Amino acid sequence: MKKMILSLAITAVFLAFPIVTHAEEMLEKDYITAEIWEEIWLGKSDDGTEFPESSYKHHLLEKWVDENYGDDNYDWTAIGELKYSYRNYYKNLTENWDFNDDNGIWTIETEDNFYSFQLVNNQWNMLDENGSTIDIFPIFSTIEEEKIERPINDNGNSSPRVIGDVTRTETSFDSIADSDNEFTSVTIENVLERSESSSLPFVIGGLAIVVSGTAFVIYKKRK
Repeated sequence: MKKMILSLAITAVFLAFPIVTHAEEMLEKDYITAEIWEEIWLGKSDDGTEFPESSYKHHLLEKWVDENYGDDNYDWTAIGELKYSYRNYYKNLTENWDFNDDNGIWTIETEDNFYSFQLVNNQWNMLDENGSTIDIFPIFSTIEEEKIERPINDNGNSSPRVIGDVTRTETSFDSIADSDNEFTSVTIENVLERSESSSLPFVIGGLAIVVSGTAFVIYKKRK
């Protein structure tokens, strides 16, 4: 009887692992994009029509997510690891790029080419040094509006409700990418540990089912 109970317990543990695997589903593309963008962009606030910078860099992020989504080289269940991976990708991509912002005329100079941007029909055209269009992407606004309401004082002295626009501090995307505020392997390990701990209830549930079944079998035999 003891051997049977031990065998059932071991089987339950192995059966629990597929349940854990299926429980951790891939994150949604839009969620991934929004979370990474929130982490890396602290630049100018504009509606996307004045400067091409935010529109182009958001376009790069969306393109990276679309082209790599589901790739086994990345863990699509851990947003912390994805942020870390994209930071490395962007840093390597733009390592030899020279960004220039001359009175709103934003350009990129590389070792092999020179790129400028032109707004046409609410879309940005990326042009090479020969004037040929090499990429087209939509405008992306970074203006953030948040309504802040202060509660009315009930003691007879009315306080006005204040509604204001909240904008973010201007900090360049590239200074963020080059700063010391990078994800480390320790951060990733912490994320993975939290992910693993979230699957513990499934394992406990599987063991509980086996224990209950075993107790029922023993009860029936004694009866």
